[in-house]
Amino acid sequence: MTIQQATARIPVVDTDMTAWEFNRDPYPVMELWRELGPVVFNTRHDRYLVTSYRHCAKALTDIDHFNSQGLVEFFQSHFGGLTMEALDSPRHHQMRGIWAGDFQRDSLEELRRLVGEVVAARVDPFVARVSSGEVLDAVAQMARGIPTLVIAHMLGIEPEMYEQFAAWSEAMGRKAEGELDESPRGQELLAASRAGTRALNEYLAGAIARQARDGQGRGLLSKMIEHGSAAAMDDQEIIASNTQLVFAGTETTTKLIAATVVALAEHPDQRQALIEDRSLIPQAVEEVHRWRTLTQSIPRHACSEESTISGVGIPRGARVDLLTGAANRDPQRWEHPQEFDIFRASKQHLGFGFGMHVCLGLNLTRLEVQVWLDQFLDKLPDYLLAEPVDYGRNFPIRGPLAVQVSSS
Repeated sequence: MTIQQATARIPVVDTDMTAWEFNRDPYPVMELWRELGPVVFNTRHDRYLVTSYRHCAKALTDIDHFNSQGLVEFFQSHFGGLTMEALDSPRHHQMRGIWAGDFQRDSLEELRRLVGEVVAARVDPFVARVSSGEVLDAVAQMARGIPTLVIAHMLGIEPEMYEQFAAWSEAMGRKAEGELDESPRGQELLAASRAGTRALNEYLAGAIARQARDGQGRGLLSKMIEHGSAAAMDDQEIIASNTQLVFAGTETTTKLIAATVVALAEHPDQRQALIEDRSLIPQAVEEVHRWRTLTQSIPRHACSEESTISGVGIPRGARVDLLTGAANRDPQRWEHPQEFDIFRASKQHLGFGFGMHVCLGLNLTRLEVQVWLDQFLDKLPDYLLAEPVDYGRNFPIRGPLAVQVSSS
């Protein structure tokens, strides 16, 4: 079946998913897509879009029909080499297994005090300046530094490199946006992303060489070098795996903190409930992630002649985007899904993915955001948004570009 034959049988849309207007609030448009059918074809970006929770979750576990190995080139260019993200084979489990134990909830409890100190080091000066009358960007001045400091510490990286790590990761995060944008601006974003990946790869290659030479390795970087599974990995795979960890460890947490600042400012009654009852923090963080999903789409590759979504055939080799943001507002799974409600009954969402590629660092992100929110509500409970929030044009990894905060 060709794409032309398939699209003759399914709804077709022509939406620029890099447009400012679309990304400011993509949910009404995605609801219209859902009403058209379980899958639509976007001619603007030459890909199939899936909007329901059930079908997105199923595709994420159905590696016989929808896999990530057809996107190896995409992931290699993003991280500078082959990583577990592009593998649906036993090698994926071998590579993931190197660090899996370090990101279990019990293991991360040992980091709680460090996370608390890192959060305080970023929150305290931010709060002091805002309380004195300044208007500050919560993304640049507070949120971004928290996960960068933590993941760099876990890797065993020199403290003086922390800020540079954040800059490289931010540039890398624009790759998916650049892939969608065929204008000169898209090319600029791709060039900046490649430069960020290359610089981070070069730094990590040097750090790996130094640790191997000096025999003074520490942290997750050293653990991968010394792990038995690393014998089956070439040097570039080891470097790229660490680059992926840095990227994943900073972007998701930064955007989730920023989204939480905005959501609670827009819902002061629910913020007050959190101030009065901190036991609600974990479920509040999950609701923010459901309601303002950060990774709005997960790419997959139709890898079989029998690849189907709800009986709709997808041509082998076609690009399929699983719209997790739309899935997380599926009325078949949640009542009143467009509403933000921290008291909502707990159900698994797709913000961290699903299946074998579920986010390795999800427990770390939850720990960091929960610790941050507890401190932030203590120290600046009545903050205000000083201006409207701009979400830019990066739909695949969507989050506020800046969140200007004031005390009055």
